[in-house]
Amino acid sequence: MSDHQGFTVVLRGYDIGEVEEAMERFRTARASTDPALRAAVRRELTDRAFRVRVRGYDRAQVDEYFRQAIDRLA
Repeated sequence: MSDHQGFTVVLRGYDIGEVEEAMERFRTARASTDPALRAAVRRELTDRAFRVRVRGYDRAQVDEYFRQAIDRLA
């Protein structure tokens, strides 16, 4: 799974700050050995809805990234 550097910035995409924050939560949980933290972040990412903004990250790319991220926390 690649990191976010590959996300394309598009005219109407997901809020970059929100995506970056969620990615940091994922990285923290992935590095943790605490199953409760991993489960909590997995639920958080599953239920997460990013705001759409002018000049944001490509929605399809971000959605795919987080589908893979959620699987990695299982």
